[in-house]
Formats: sequence, structure tokens, C-alpha cells
Amino acid sequence: MTRTLALVLLVASSVAVPVSGQLPRPEQTTPDNRVLTHRQEDPLIRERLAERFDHLLPELMRREGFDMWLVITREYNSDPVFRSMAPITTYSSRRRTILMFHDLGPGRGVERISVGRSDYQGTFDVHRTHNDSQYVNLARLVEERDPERIGINVSDRWNHADGLTHNEYLRLTDALSDKYVDRLESAEMLAVGWLESKLPRETDQYRGIMRVAHQVIAEAFSNEVIVPGVTTNEDVRWWMRQRVAELGLGQWFHPSVNVQRRGGTPEPGTHGIVIERGDMLHTDFGIIGLGFSTDTQHNAYVLLPGETDAPPGLKAGLAKANRLQDLTMMHAAVGATGNQALANALAQAHEEGIDATIYCHPIGYHGHGAGPPIGMTDYQDGVPVRGDYQLRPNSWHSIELNARVAVPEWDGQEVRFALEEDAALLEDGWDWIDGRQTSFYLIR
Repeated sequence: MTRTLALVLLVASSVAVPVSGQLPRPEQTTPDNRVLTHRQEDPLIRERLAERFDHLLPELMRREGFDMWLVITREYNSDPVFRSMAPITTYSSRRRTILMFHDLGPGRGVERISVGRSDYQGTFDVHRTHNDSQYVNLARLVEERDPERIGINVSDRWNHADGLTHNEYLRLTDALSDKYVDRLESAEMLAVGWLESKLPRETDQYRGIMRVAHQVIAEAFSNEVIVPGVTTNEDVRWWMRQRVAELGLGQWFHPSVNVQRRGGTPEPGTHGIVIERGDMLHTDFGIIGLGFSTDTQHNAYVLLPGETDAPPGLKAGLAKANRLQDLTMMHAAVGATGNQALANALAQAHEEGIDATIYCHPIGYHGHGAGPPIGMTDYQDGVPVRGDYQLRPNSWHSIELNARVAVPEWDGQEVRFALEEDAALLEDGWDWIDGRQTSFYLIR
């Protein structure tokens, strides 16, 4: 792949990538893997918003038993749900934003109202209201609709569903009559359901974003960027960050590039660790495109003179990490809880002699998304509360884990093989968004 990747349209095909899919080498990438401009993103986001509001939201509100949902948020302090409900032209909530969703019943859909001054590019019916009168108008709209259960975003257990601030809660309860204050309930599982549920068109779009993330890693882990004996790990991680900025995409964390070496982990100098021949490299890297976050961990090997591939011991270690991916996904079936999947996958890994740690998380509108975690680095016995939530179809998850393996060619030294790959849990099972790594990137 050249370093002059054009900012042109990419919409991934709907063809599923097999679970055993091999990622391309840098020289195998093509100029067809490109990035959308923001102007090209705009109609795609508006179309998916319309479909989510027209088809997904009514199902979720009825599943959770709410006939009204209020999303109340303020500028620079946005509710975690808000970004997923707004077009690309809306960078954040403005001043005070009050969104009302009212279920009109089967066959009639959900009424979408903005109580304020913005219709968010025609996404909502705006009831124009002066900033100081928003709660007065909201109370009137509630009384007119007389909902039985009103959902608000307050939650102790789910951070994605806890966007209503204390001040706004007080103003809301002061504006509503006691009758409707008594009908306010936490909409935590409605908020989680909204964020975790993905449409087929969204999964197709996500494949394109994931492909770009993989290409940036492939380029970073190549001789286009790395000169053994000269380039440092810090050079590579800053190159990756700058590359994403040049492509017009976002990031939700700073990339990492780590070095493992025969004889132990090298100490960093002033400008990081100089990458040497024989090193194993690892990156943790994520981008944001079309409003979706990616999260990937891949590995590379720097060839020694005369080598054409990584040593068999390193290849065997990567294969064990791949096996751990298989076990995790096998036990993380639709209907299983995150904690059940974790316990069963770890038990089978132990039986197979894999020194395993599993810490998967949902992904999508947020990097660490709403839904059931499958372990955390410091919760290998199960995650309280959230880990007891069931895995649902049409959701995305970052399959994140590591296997520790003794490598014979490195004098039996224990090496950590960490992998992370995004996958969709569909009605008929798991599907990698854009393949997975099954062999090292090779740096010559």
C-alpha cells in the first residue's frame, strides 16, 4: 500500500470474511481500500439513523416496556447515547438538548421530538422553545401524551446509560407533576440495547472502516516505516497517529507499539526502544470512522539476516493465541452471558495447556461499548453485574486476549502473544469484521 492513500469512497461489500481469514501483507493491499470524506459519510449516517429510529427503536422500547424515553444533555457534557442519535453535522449537543421519544404503538412507530431550537438535520420534529422555557414545554408535551413509563438515562451499573446529570434530573423533576415524576424509571437496558444493536447496513459499513485500520497497521509494520537498528517504537506509534489524522479519521486512544526480544524486554531510551532484527513487535491501535470505533492488536517479526519467516516457536505461540480466539467465540454463543463464556473458554484453554487471559468487550459507537464484557484483565473470575448480561445477535465485540508461551528459540523465554480483533455476533454465529491475523507481518 502506498503512503498516498486517496481520501475517496469505500463501502465494504456484504460478503462475509471467513473466521480463518488471513489478513493481507502490505504488498497485497490495493488502492480500492480507501476512506470516505465527511461529505460522503453524511448521507450514509442519515440513512442509517432513519432506519434505526423507524425499525430498531420501536422494537427496543417495547422490549424494555417504555412508552417514552427522554435523552437530556448539555453542551460539552453530552449523554453517551447522544452521539449515536445525531447526524455528522452535529459535533455535540448544543446548549441544552432535550430529545423525546414517544411510542405511538404498533404500526405507528416512535414519535421523535426535539424540545429546543434544532431539528438536527431533519432527524427530529422540533418544538421550538427558548432555552429558559425548555422544561416548561417538555412538561406540557409529557402531559399531552400521558406516558405510563418514562425512561431516563440514570444507572449505577452501566456507564453508557448514566448520562442524565444531577442538575438536569432536578430540573426535570421540578418541571413535571408528581404524577409523572412517579413514572420516571432508569432506561439503562434501553440505552444499552440501542448502543449494542447493529443493523446489517452498519456491519457492512464497519467492514470498510476495519479494513482501513488493518491497512494502517500493515503499513506501519513494514519497511516503509521501520528501518531496523534506526526506527524506535515511539517513531512507529507517532507515525500511526499522524497517519490516521492525515486520512481524516479519528482515534479514541493513543496507539501503542511494544517490543519483546530474546533475553527480555529492552529498556527504553530517551526516544523509545530502537527496533532491532529478531524483535517481536505488538501494537494496540484503534480508529474512528463513520461514527464507529475499531480496536486491533497485531504482531510483527523483524527478520534476522538469512531468515525468511518468524521462528517456529513464535509461530506456534501465535497459533495458540488464535486457538484461544476460537475457544472464546465457541463459548460466547447468542444467549450465553459474558461470565459463562469467560468461565467455559478459560476452562477449556486450561485443559488444552494454554496459559490464557481473556478480556473481550463490546465495540461500536464507543471503543469500550455497551453490552456484556467477556472478562477483564483484573476480572478473570467474572465481571460483576455487566458480565451476567446475555450476548445478543447483531452486536459487535472486540475479541481481546493473550496467551503466554515458552519459545524454544528464545531459550524457553515466556512470550506474551496478545491479539485483538473485532467480530460481529450475527443470528447464525460469529463473523470476523475483516479477517484476523494468523501469521506475522514480516519486516525485512
